[in-house]
Amino acid sequence: MKRLFMAAMAILLASISALASHTQRDVVDTAIHSGSFNTLTQALKAADMVDTLKGPGPYTVFAPTDQAFRQLPPGTLEVLMKPENKEQLRSILTYHVVPETITTSQARRLNSVDTLDGQELRISFLKGVVGVNEAKVTKSEIAASNGVIHAVDRVLLPPGTTSQVSKIGDMLARFESKAIEARREAETLESGRRHSWNWQSHARHLGTMTDQVNEMGKILAQLEASKSQATLFQEKAVEAARPHLEDMARRVERAINWLNEDRRSTSRAEYKDNLHGLWVSADRLYTDVDTITDYHEARMRLNDLTQEPIAR
Repeated sequence: MKRLFMAAMAILLASISALASHTQRDVVDTAIHSGSFNTLTQALKAADMVDTLKGPGPYTVFAPTDQAFRQLPPGTLEVLMKPENKEQLRSILTYHVVPETITTSQARRLNSVDTLDGQELRISFLKGVVGVNEAKVTKSEIAASNGVIHAVDRVLLPPGTTSQVSKIGDMLARFESKAIEARREAETLESGRRHSWNWQSHARHLGTMTDQVNEMGKILAQLEASKSQATLFQEKAVEAARPHLEDMARRVERAINWLNEDRRSTSRAEYKDNLHGLWVSADRLYTDVDTITDYHEARMRLNDLTQEPIAR
């Protein structure tokens, strides 16, 4: 009987020791040890928030799983992890942290809580599941020495946060559409150099190309101003567009100046060579931008299919 008692005590002490060892980890180390929050811990490091969450707390972390991060619009995480976007990343991460301990039983009685940065999270409880904004708690009360972690199935975005990656994608799509129109117009001029067009036809098509180049220039300026919010491939597409568009602008201006100086310029070799160069630049502009954006989209689709993070 004594042996049985001693064995039971040994098991109890071992269990207590294991529990103590587990709760000696702070919320950061607990997240790392879990294995389900690798993306979150990388983001905490990028945002310089590790030391904060290793502090005394207490903290409640509504922690998005790796799967939750993969549900963000393609390229969003890549952009947020850029050093120049550290403050934006911090504002998103602090929106997941509450500066007090909230258990599941406490969450059932709450309607909202204030986050580390003073914003409000909506709390709900339905059919035994705790909800946080539009996310659901998938694993609750992962204990840590300075608080508790609740795993959630979506990344929580502060009010007013939108995906700049998607906006830039829309702008690039508009730019491509204009590039297609400009290439078509340049092709028409290219064919016209082999025929006896009058100078008025040349002037009309060059005027159309002037408008197209100017429109693309405005979109490109907006894209360049948004560079810090762009993915790597979006940046490459913008960079590839600039030299071709500038060459197009120079060639259109040169052709117009020649026509203004002498309407017979349309029959000269240098004028015709200039139109051919215009077509080449217009074709390369569209082809380069389209190739890069298509490659990016293909990689994102592959990432969605494999559900594995990839280096962009």
